[in-house]
Amino acid sequence: MELHGPDEPVYTISVASKLLGVNPQTLRQLEKEGLIEPARTQNNTRLYSQNDLKKLQRICELTKGKGINIAGVKAILELEAEMRAVREMAKKGAEAQKDC
Repeated sequence: MELHGPDEPVYTISVASKLLGVNPQTLRQLEKEGLIEPARTQNNTRLYSQNDLKKLQRICELTKGKGINIAGVKAILELEAEMRAVREMAKKGAEAQKDC
């Protein structure tokens, strides 16, 4: 049974930081750098989704594991998003040709 969808913001910053093994300040800094934009409650509490956590995990992998700086991480994430979009368009195009 799935309790929430992957885009539903449910994790507070303290829970997200524990799950990722980083300091909450790191998450605040990544937000300040524009790498992540968590949802906010009416009381301005940050809430992260499962997809946010996956993105943050990728960011940590690039910065800690590969030693890539924030500018490099931004460029890599943009390229990865573009590649996903191109693959999706190609997939749709192939499916449309099957229907002909």
